[in-house]
Amino acid sequence: MRRGIIGGSVLGAALIAIFVWIATHTYWAQITVQIPPQGEAARNPHYTLDHLAGRLGIRTREIPSLRELPADGVLLVNDVGDDLTRPRIKSLEAWVEAGGRLVITGEVLRAHGELQSWSGVRLAHREPDRTATRSAPVDASPQQQGCTAMSVRVNGEPTGQSLSVCGPTAEFFWASDHTPAWSLSDAQGAQVLSVDIGDGQLTVLGPPGILGNRPLLAADHAELLVNAVGLRRQDLLLILNPPESQSLPALLWRLAAPAILFFAAALALLVLRHLPRFGPPLPAPAALRRSLAEQIRANARFSWRTHKPQALRAALLRSLEEAARLRITGYGALDVRARAERLAASTGIDAGAIAAAIIEDPASNRNEHRAAMTLLEVCRRILLKSGSTSTGHTA
Repeated sequence: MRRGIIGGSVLGAALIAIFVWIATHTYWAQITVQIPPQGEAARNPHYTLDHLAGRLGIRTREIPSLRELPADGVLLVNDVGDDLTRPRIKSLEAWVEAGGRLVITGEVLRAHGELQSWSGVRLAHREPDRTATRSAPVDASPQQQGCTAMSVRVNGEPTGQSLSVCGPTAEFFWASDHTPAWSLSDAQGAQVLSVDIGDGQLTVLGPPGILGNRPLLAADHAELLVNAVGLRRQDLLLILNPPESQSLPALLWRLAAPAILFFAAALALLVLRHLPRFGPPLPAPAALRRSLAEQIRANARFSWRTHKPQALRAALLRSLEEAARLRITGYGALDVRARAERLAASTGIDAGAIAAAIIEDPASNRNEHRAAMTLLEVCRRILLKSGSTSTGHTA
């Protein structure tokens, strides 16, 4: 009894110790886990921009090229490889000077010296200010930590307003030959600016990546875009999004898939046709000859259908003469009477009957033709069976 009490006490003390250890080494913390984009947000890099513009009453449209641009539109170019060849840049410059509003990222402007020379906006390198610290609101979310407050200037004069921009510290700023109509600057220089060119406007967004689906929702990036570009309700925002280039096989498959499948199947059948067989080939069947009765019936059916026994009689005569030339010496040089006699000597058939069958009478009726054809076929078969060559003197 005493042993059971002692064992239960030890087990209870061990359980209490384990519980105390777990309680002292466990804490609750709130962790924010970013869910990756799904659906259209994962496929469309301008998904957030489209919805933001829609909420503000701004129409958006993606265009594949710079060939046709409306005079009163706003064009966004945020990819270095977006159709900006030299002729396209010249046409784009003329469009802006005629009243268009162009929005480009700093990467695009850095990649095209022609745009820098035309706009007067150039890249100015600076040494990073290591003493400067990034500021953020006290109640800022984790996504807003590390953001920098930048001052807004209108026509070169500070307005007292500041906007927060999140991202890595840039090692350069944008300098303009003309006073910007709107700019956003930190302590060392402008990061975003808009300059008037002719009747239009050029806006340069220096901070990289702020137009992405997630970054556009961070800090004051959305307000920055609207104020810098001067977007208004009923504006038309054009987003340059050229189609992705396809490889040659993909292009051929898209344009000629049925033809490719057809020729592939034909090639496969051709290869199979010339592959070695599994076993010896079947022997060729021996040639079968019809009996005389079958031949006569076939000839009669032909004559009945065509009502032209003369053609069949001429064919039978040619077959007889071919067999006779092979088996009777000098047969081709004989006249009709001599041929009939030589055939009679070789077949045992009356020479007069053979001569009558050889010589065709236009006045002969159908029964006479049939009798002549039967005689000619009998003579031919007898010659073929004899297989010997006869000799003799011509008459």
